[in-house]
Formats: sequence, structure tokens, C-alpha cells
Amino acid sequence: MFSLRDSRGRESTTLLFVALSWLAIWLKFVLAGATLPLFGLVPPMSATEFGLAAAGVLAIWLGREWTDKKINGGGP
Repeated sequence: MFSLRDSRGRESTTLLFVALSWLAIWLKFVLAGATLPLFGLVPPMSATEFGLAAAGVLAIWLGREWTDKKINGGGP
């Protein structure tokens, strides 16, 4: 499976899912309210909904970093 490398140079599957989720949230926010040929009307998304979704995705990433630091001491 494809995975990105984190800041320590190790492969991170979690980081791939975080990046894809972040991209999906941004696309949804940018396209909110637009009418697309294949999908029709994209439901609106408020700034509050965007903020909650972004916070949820970032919490996953921060949780991974916190767990990694607790288990491995944060070193290389």
C-alpha cells in the first residue's frame, strides 16, 4: 500500500489518510453550493461544519504523533 513519509523519514499510513481526508474536506468546502454536471447540487457547508471536520482530521494526526512520542520517546 502506498504511504507517505513523516518528518522522521518513516513510512506513515496514517499520514496518507489524513492528507486524503484533508483534501476531501477542502474540496467539499470549496464546491459547497455549486452545481456539478455529474453530481448535481453540492450541499452547502458552513464554516462551523468545516472547522469541526478539519479539527476531527487533525485530531487523528495529532493523536498519532502523541502516541508515537509516548511509545518511542519521539526520537528517530
